[in-house]
Amino acid sequence: MREDEIGVGIIGMGFMGKAFAQICNQLSDFSLQGVFDSVDSIGEACAEQFDTARFDSAADLINSPDIQAIIVATPEDAHLEPCLLALGQDKSVLVEKPIADSMPNARRILDAAAGSSATLLVGHVLRFATNFVAVKQMIDEGQIGEVQYIHTRRLNGKAAQDRLLGRCSLPVFLGVHDYDVVRWIAQSEPKQVYAQSQFGVLREAGYDVEDSNWAMITFDNGMIGICETGWILPNGHPAGADQLVIVQGSNGRVELDLAKQGILLSTESNALFPDVTFMPWIRGELRAGFVHEVQHFARCIRNEAAPIITGKDATIALEMALKIIESARIGQPVVW
Repeated sequence: MREDEIGVGIIGMGFMGKAFAQICNQLSDFSLQGVFDSVDSIGEACAEQFDTARFDSAADLINSPDIQAIIVATPEDAHLEPCLLALGQDKSVLVEKPIADSMPNARRILDAAAGSSATLLVGHVLRFATNFVAVKQMIDEGQIGEVQYIHTRRLNGKAAQDRLLGRCSLPVFLGVHDYDVVRWIAQSEPKQVYAQSQFGVLREAGYDVEDSNWAMITFDNGMIGICETGWILPNGHPAGADQLVIVQGSNGRVELDLAKQGILLSTESNALFPDVTFMPWIRGELRAGFVHEVQHFARCIRNEAAPIITGKDATIALEMALKIIESARIGQPVVW
């Protein structure tokens, strides 16, 4: 490891853990010093794939003197302990969204970060995606006037449950992306949410999670966010997801349609809209928002930048998701 490299370890080697390992190996900022997964065979396979060490526990990885930064890519209910241990040793942490599985655990992570000299960055990747950043820049420059409302749509396919197995609610897993984006654009704090959820398709498949959710969020400055989420698109959907952002201003409007991505690939058997903005593979490397996120993490560790999204931001996004769940449960608005 070179002197200017940051030794990094990754905890949780599922889909996102592997993506982060690939990115760390691409970037000159980091030297991937080790991985840990609670399933030994997965940890062993990933250590071999990414040419790094496999640790027997998360604690062993965090305690390694060669590691200065930790990426926590476990399921949300396993974020707390590695974050606390790493921050307690003044080792910087990039933790996947949502910051935690509950408000008490999120606050414990915030407290640990406040008492640490290290960086806490939460992986709300849309704040690093160039298309979302471009939309935010247009709004900040006043190109559409004063924002009146924001409408977001984030629909994924049923195949997501093959991986998630019903472990997490729709608002906490998917919606939290857009709740943060709406608050980011609104530049105001939420004061009330009203939501409704629909159940059925996934419950019949054995997963006790929502099929879809609609939430209306009112902010202190009067702006309204309308967020639609779901994950029952058919497996044959050509894009695998349908995502949209509309921001209506007093004298303009900006729309971001992510369903088609700008490329249509047709073959004799099907038609696809290849991913070119979320996690595209270009010339054998991952590109786009997650790469910018990890690069920003390195700059924060080196005190060259402040986190674009703070632990407080991520905690408010989680709180919005949990209040949306509560509103849908009781059928009434929930206020702050």
